[in-house]
This record gives sequence, structure tokens and C-alpha cells, in this order.
Amino acid sequence: MINVMASSVINAPVSSVWELIRDFGALGRWLPGVKSCVIEGDDPGDRVGAIRRVEMGDVGVICEQLLALSDVDHAVTFSIIESALPIRNYRSTITLLPITDGDRTFIRWRGQFEASAEHAASMETRMPTHIYQPAFDRLAEILALRETRS
Repeated sequence: MINVMASSVINAPVSSVWELIRDFGALGRWLPGVKSCVIEGDDPGDRVGAIRRVEMGDVGVICEQLLALSDVDHAVTFSIIESALPIRNYRSTITLLPITDGDRTFIRWRGQFEASAEHAASMETRMPTHIYQPAFDRLAEILALRETRS
């Protein structure tokens, strides 16, 4: 099993960041490279078991299932159930923690997956560098724009 992780600090309160993260169907708002993101069926974006279909510009369609969502712990866990990516058994959790000094948010995205030897290193680098960190940067950008408009 390959474990990957990225973390960052966002200059916004947990409640503001959580508002964006908790809607499983809103991934396209804050993950760069998403062409479209829709929840299948009639499930709302916060129902455990919901499946989202994400069309990514560089890898095609990825289907993910919401496994857990906690408004108390500010955490969301999901798995990839179908993808052209050369990985198997992908599962990840995004967790938000309050930083009381300045009312900021610590965000951590942990993932784990299996990959063949030929793809392991590239996927181990890709997830935190090309997926997780750009998502953090985009979230920070969105929240900074909201702050300047207030």
C-alpha cells in the first residue's frame, strides 16, 4: 500500500473551508483540472454512499464514492471505484483542523492506494503534488476572494 499526504494552512476559518469541502458534488469548484462533476442519481452531495462522476482534463472520468462525512470532525473520506489511473484500492480523507491563532485552517489530505511497480513512483508523486496541493491553493484563492468582497 502506498501512502501519500499533503497539508497546508488556509487563511480562513474552518467553517468557511468546510462549506466548500463537505459538498461531495462541488469538487469542480475547487479542484483544478475538473471539467465536470456530478452526483449520480438523486443523492445529495452529503449522503454517505453517494457516487460522483468527475471528468478530469488529463485522465478522463473518475467515479468516486463518499464513504464518510463528519461535520463534527470536519472530515470527508472517499474512494475511487472506477478510473483510468493506474492505481487500485484508492481511499483518501480530507481533514480540517482549526488554528485558533488567527482563525485559520490546517488542511490535510491523506490517500492510500496500490499501484504496479512501473507506476508506483509517478503516482506517489502525482497525488500530493498535482492533485492535493493545487486543490489547497485553489481553496485559499477562493476564500481570499470572498474575504476581499466582504
